[in-house]
Amino acid sequence: MIETTVKCVIREPLTSRYVLLLETLCGHYLIPVNVGDLEAESIYCVLNRINTPRPMTYEFIARIIDSIDDANLDRVVVDRYEQGNYKASIYVICNKSEKKIDCRPSDGIALAMRMGIPVYVEDNILCPSCCVDRTNINEKDNKVLANLIDDQDGPLWHI
Repeated sequence: MIETTVKCVIREPLTSRYVLLLETLCGHYLIPVNVGDLEAESIYCVLNRINTPRPMTYEFIARIIDSIDDANLDRVVVDRYEQGNYKASIYVICNKSEKKIDCRPSDGIALAMRMGIPVYVEDNILCPSCCVDRTNINEKDNKVLANLIDDQDGPLWHI
């Protein structure tokens, strides 16, 4: 497994859908994950330290988990890629036993960001059909990619 960080959330210009970019800590790989509008907004709020007037869904879930004795979220793992979609699991330690729970990557990542737990990708995700290997693209394309990511108004880009 490789640890990642949330690089940004981008609004894709052709379809107006949101894409979350995970970046491996070494910076060589970008993993584009499609996310819904609400998940994009939730992740944007965490990235930009925006407080909401009342707890939203992921804050509510995080508070529930925090209130349960002997229950801790350990990690989120983007562990497979099937038919153009990423799949993920969240790992919960409860009473010294580890539980694996399937989840959408966007839900797991939004919760992980609120609870300060790491997000990993399995090694098999780091292939040309699943991610962008920045070490294998030409300099011009790497500059375009860097401009796309860096040319945002904060970590969320609006068209």
